[in-house]
Amino acid sequence: MTAYQRYLANEVLPLEPAEAQKIKKKSSKYALIYGKLFRHGFIHPILVCVDGEQCMRIMAELHEGKCGSHINDRSLSSKAIRAGYYWSTMREDCTRYTQRCKQCQ
Repeated sequence: MTAYQRYLANEVLPLEPAEAQKIKKKSSKYALIYGKLFRHGFIHPILVCVDGEQCMRIMAELHEGKCGSHINDRSLSSKAIRAGYYWSTMREDCTRYTQRCKQCQ
């Protein structure tokens, strides 16, 4: 996501031509508002792009929190999108997180 931030803020592209073309093409799905990256689409509202520790906190709250129901990986990623969050490795991270949950096993 940092490549998209750099491109939208300063129009800086990676050196590899294939990667630069990919960033240019997919950057239309992203918006940079006050230095924060958002993703938008046709069927979902504007989503806040998060990464790192925020992803783990969001998954923990949605999976095990007060209203958490220890849902599977597919439902967890859908619930995160409905909550207004997005990160590029969402599906894989949710799969790993639900597989490590001892109460779900």
